[in-house]
Amino acid sequence: MLCSSCYKSRQTSLTVEVRNSSGQTVNGVLVKVQAEPTSNLEGQELLFDYEEATNSNGIAFFNLNEVFKSGQTGVAIVVASVQQNNLYAAEVIEIVEEIDNRLDLVIQ
Repeated sequence: MLCSSCYKSRQTSLTVEVRNSSGQTVNGVLVKVQAEPTSNLEGQELLFDYEEATNSNGIAFFNLNEVFKSGQTGVAIVVASVQQNNLYAAEVIEIVEEIDNRLDLVIQ
C-alpha cells in the first residue's frame, strides 16, 4: 500500500559548469537561465529568469524547486547562457523533475 501524502519530492536543480576553449574552468562569470516561453497546464506562460555567478570551480547552481510542482511531468525548457568579454556560449536544455540536471558550457 502506497501513501501518496508520505511522498517527499526530491530537489529539482540545474548545475552549469563553464569552461574556456582550453578546458579550464571559468570562475566569476554570470550564467543566465531563462525559460523558453511555453504554456503550463493552467494555460499560463512559464517565465523565469535566473542569474548566478560561477564559483571557484566554474559552477553555477540553480535551485528550481519553486518552478516544479509535485505530480507535474517535465518542468521547463530553458536557455542557459554565459558571456565573458567577447566570448559567448548558450545551450537549450529540458529540465527534468526531481534530479540535478547538468549542463557544460564552453565559452569561445
